[in-house]
Amino acid sequence: MASDLMQLGISGLRTSQKQLDVTSHNISNVHTPGYSRQVVDQKAADAQWSGGNYYGSGAYIDSVNRAYDQFAARELTLSTTQLEESNVRQQHMMMLDDFTSKSAVNTVNSMNDFYNSVRSLSDHPNDLGSRQTVLESANQAAKSFNNSYETLTNIRRDVNEQLDVTLERVNALGQELAAINTSLQELPDGDKNHDLLDKQRGLVNELAKYTKVTVLADKGSLADKVIIGSGDTLVSGVESSQLKMVSGDPDLEDKQIAIVNGNQAKAIKSDHIGGGLGAMLSIRDDVIDKSLDEMGRMAIGFSKQINDLQQSGTDLTGAMGSALFTDVNSPTLLKERVLKPLGSQTDIDVKIDDVNALKAGDYKLTTSFDGTDYSFRLFDPAGNEMKQADGSAYIAATDTLPLEVNVDGLTLTMNTVMGTPPTTGQSEIVIIQPMRRGAANIGVEMNDPRGLAGHRQTNIVEANPNNTGTAQLSQTSQQTPDALAGTYQIDIINSADLVAGNTGNSGTATFEAISGAAAENAVGNYTITVNAANKLSMADDSGNAVKLIDDTGAEVTELDYPLTTTGNTLTMVASDGSQVSVATLSNGAAANDEFTLAITTSDKLTVRNTQTNTLMDLKDDAGNTVQVLAYPLTNANKEITFAGQTNPTLSLSDDANVGDNFSVTLGRSSAVGGNTNFLAMQQIQHEKTMNEGKSSVIDLFEGLATDIGMQKSNADKTAEVNQLDFDAAFERVSNISGVNLDEEAANLMKFQQSYMASSRIMSVAKETFDTLMRAV
Repeated sequence: MASDLMQLGISGLRTSQKQLDVTSHNISNVHTPGYSRQVVDQKAADAQWSGGNYYGSGAYIDSVNRAYDQFAARELTLSTTQLEESNVRQQHMMMLDDFTSKSAVNTVNSMNDFYNSVRSLSDHPNDLGSRQTVLESANQAAKSFNNSYETLTNIRRDVNEQLDVTLERVNALGQELAAINTSLQELPDGDKNHDLLDKQRGLVNELAKYTKVTVLADKGSLADKVIIGSGDTLVSGVESSQLKMVSGDPDLEDKQIAIVNGNQAKAIKSDHIGGGLGAMLSIRDDVIDKSLDEMGRMAIGFSKQINDLQQSGTDLTGAMGSALFTDVNSPTLLKERVLKPLGSQTDIDVKIDDVNALKAGDYKLTTSFDGTDYSFRLFDPAGNEMKQADGSAYIAATDTLPLEVNVDGLTLTMNTVMGTPPTTGQSEIVIIQPMRRGAANIGVEMNDPRGLAGHRQTNIVEANPNNTGTAQLSQTSQQTPDALAGTYQIDIINSADLVAGNTGNSGTATFEAISGAAAENAVGNYTITVNAANKLSMADDSGNAVKLIDDTGAEVTELDYPLTTTGNTLTMVASDGSQVSVATLSNGAAANDEFTLAITTSDKLTVRNTQTNTLMDLKDDAGNTVQVLAYPLTNANKEITFAGQTNPTLSLSDDANVGDNFSVTLGRSSAVGGNTNFLAMQQIQHEKTMNEGKSSVIDLFEGLATDIGMQKSNADKTAEVNQLDFDAAFERVSNISGVNLDEEAANLMKFQQSYMASSRIMSVAKETFDTLMRAV
């Protein structure tokens, strides 16, 4: 009996000791992150049959378990990813919001200072001091753009460095998780090593800060598989892969995350990687790069519009204006906008044509060669393939280069694609970044304040609103010689054409048609005859006599020959009764000599100086000086050239009707004190010349600042919501797995009393045994 009592006391002592050990372990780890409270599963030992009854034999520890719920743990892991992603995004959006409110706004202020200096100069266009102020303001604006570009690229570089540091930690976590998998495999009953399992879950939760994590249990093995992002395996069994940043292709600066397996590095999809890594990639690619593009678009729009005005005017010396800022279409910049694979022989120029149509973002151009034709696919900044209206490829296949393509205010000139020629089946991808370095490339090219072009020749070309035709009149050059300054009217007329003939006569008289005769009502073919009686008569092609006008003004059917009219002029009576001088006939005609006269009409063009009311001398296609040109114009470009000028001044398309007219005002190319160009420069400050007529240059900044501000606000709200979700998930896990000190203290006292009671049982057993021994 004493022996049974002793065994009962020992079992109670042992179970109480284990309960105390586990309770003490829980208390010791109350502040250990990721620790799961452990619980002892104590059971009664099997009863023993004795004397017709079952008697208990004490207790034993069946197992030690951890308070753990995989669903709550998984929810915590997911909320950790979401919280870290929103926190990282919030931090970077705060930085970018600070950029728009400080560095970028300085750029806008510098642009406004430039416009203000131009406004002051327009009041005193010849003042060298004011001109120097404009140059200094231009320099400050250019430097502000440069500084904004540098600030953004520094932020981008910092993000890439943070990505590198984060990947180092992710790789370390992967190795630690692989090591834990190894330990769980090697240790006996590894699945009961609760502290090691807690460490594993802690590492998973830390990994979840950087990327989305999925843990898959491996059937028949304790080595879990850890998957990151949208399906890439970081840990498989006891092996861990490595992540690293690799340069993009063809954009080397577009670094991507790649997973390394053996000697191969495969870029992983960054769209759904999540966590801090996903936030940094999103900030870099979607926010910073867009900001660089928008600042570049501002710089290009600002500088090109100012340069265009500069080059359309004349400076203080009377010379044509030159560029104030760096030419956005310099040979270097044309090629800098194209990113191609290393070793590529592709040669493409990207020219800025229309700032109003420019879009921010990258274009992707894929090219291929089938042995005969080049094929192209062009993708817009949103990633959509561009098509023609009929659904065909935006760039048609061709077997000939160079090829020019116009898209969104750009002209792409493909001089060489892949090779000369490429190999059959060869293909390539190039990236076109029209705006990316715009803010970096802007600079001031002018250092002489006299070079500022204040005067701009004012030329006005207008069609009469009552014209019935659809012809268009335009200038062939923005600059016209001062000798042509004045106002003109171009008229489309229908006038007579007279052709005289006198072949086969025996006499020596000269018969000539009068050019420009108003014989529109005398159209027909006529014969003039001198008879033996020295009488001259005229008949139409039907043989009918035509009345003539003698030197007294009387209508007759015959005139004395030689003619006695002034200038030997032959004047006929037209069908409407009007008198028209049509030809001259000199002396020397023999008897029975005949002369022919053909009168037709045709459309013609004249240019009249409205100030002097005289017709202007023009050049015909042969270079002869004339006052009337055949219409439609017969030269290739439908151009009108004034006599004495080398280059054409105007161009008039076909489809004008007789009676249509056009007014032209040509100003002087140089004028001391002119300020029309400066006034035009001021207008760029507010004119909607960007974004398809929806924005001014400064409006682009307002749009960028608003967009970043909204993204920051959304990041703040998302971080707040995700913090609440995380706190709730953490609370659920804590309620299940956390250590409650009050509860553990109560357990400690309970198991201490149990321990003491078990010790007392053993003492009683010993005393009983001693009593029995003394009795014997």
